[in-house]
Amino acid sequence: MKKNMLALVVSLTILIPNIIQADQSQTVLDQKIEVADSAQIIDAADTAQIPDDTQIVVIVNPTPEQILSLDKQILSPETIIDEGTQEETSLVEEVEEIEVPVLATFDIPMTMNEKVEIYIHYFTNRIRDKFSTWLGRSEMYLPMMKKTFREKGLPEDLTYLVLIESGFNNKAYSRAKATGQWQFMKGTGKRYGLRIDRWIDERRDPEKATEAAAEYLGDLYGLFNDWHLAAAGYNAGEGKIGRAIKKYKTVDFWQLSQPKYKYLRRETKDYVPKLIAAAMIAKEPAKYGFDDIEYHPSLACEKVTINRMTDLRDIASAAECSLEDIQILNPELKTRFTPPNYPDYELNVPMGKKEILEDKLASISGVSEKVALREVGPEKQGVSRKKSSRAKRVQSQSVSMDTASKRVINYIVKEGETLWGIAAKYSVDVRHLASWNNLRNKHQLKKGQRLNIYVGRDTDKKVS
Repeated sequence: MKKNMLALVVSLTILIPNIIQADQSQTVLDQKIEVADSAQIIDAADTAQIPDDTQIVVIVNPTPEQILSLDKQILSPETIIDEGTQEETSLVEEVEEIEVPVLATFDIPMTMNEKVEIYIHYFTNRIRDKFSTWLGRSEMYLPMMKKTFREKGLPEDLTYLVLIESGFNNKAYSRAKATGQWQFMKGTGKRYGLRIDRWIDERRDPEKATEAAAEYLGDLYGLFNDWHLAAAGYNAGEGKIGRAIKKYKTVDFWQLSQPKYKYLRRETKDYVPKLIAAAMIAKEPAKYGFDDIEYHPSLACEKVTINRMTDLRDIASAAECSLEDIQILNPELKTRFTPPNYPDYELNVPMGKKEILEDKLASISGVSEKVALREVGPEKQGVSRKKSSRAKRVQSQSVSMDTASKRVINYIVKEGETLWGIAAKYSVDVRHLASWNNLRNKHQLKKGQRLNIYVGRDTDKKVS
């Protein structure tokens, strides 16, 4: 059996002088042998398998100067002896290179459990081809998304929510009428500044929707102080998660998602395990068998400001590109016109076309909304009159803010408390609590912060 000398760099320089004979010190041949651990050194020394005039050096985290110095000492490939046959073998041939894997790191809490394993198997087996397509599309948008989240101080790994929301498809549309890569509902999209009307749906704009998603997730974290609950809130809505916390008296997502607790839908209970599984695969695709992904390049484009409603055909002609090029780069546009009443609307054009278009922009005639409507026709309404009436009734309901008949409690926030937890403690609506104290959801509570809480006069004063 041959003794392999493993090429592994360790943190301390160890010199074993016993194996160097003093009477040969004038002609010592320095030879570097890197080994896996001290046990190998002792084993090698005890068996006297190493030539007498050999110096063994073990280095941990060497400096460049140390590496260079040791490299210069290797004069020629010396030999070691095969233990079984006493046959000489080249040392250089016996050295095995060990490739130390670089482990993926994450900036959201990663929990490995049965649910996560189920979805790893689901993504890598049952929908392998589909998931491979999603991974291929991801590189078109992930650099932009991660940059946005990083600039807002949010975990970049939250961007993998898009894998499970839409597979990075701008025009993905759900049965619940959510759309775009981040699958915003209409009301939530508008609340976070996205324009949604006859002409444009910015839920389908990758950049604007990412900005809105980052704001929303930041607000959710401000409410729950936990990224798992924030992600679950993105799926179910903050109200649903808040009521689940109040009902089951726990702020642990994994507790809320137990089978015995029925309040949250299965989709929400599975949402965080899906996110974790998707992030793990996306960061190390080859580890999970996705070693042949054809990643799409990032979309290269430039922005041109359009101040009036304009026909995209005229823009394409002036920019010397196709109408399809313009439409692909601007998935938020619902017709072939830029939106009316949108000052400083930024249109994406292919790289190299910005200056060409800007030179001709003044000569392009604008279009009136009336003319454009005649060309595109009335917008199809997907909601029945009955549903529309109900939606209007719900929308018209206002939150009661009457405080005259209530008693005020001056509350001091304790460490780790959240707005939801305090609201649940006093049985008040979290929206009321935020409004009473001029709080925006995205502002995390701080220890020692004072809050005014308006409660019924018969509320137990001993609540704390």
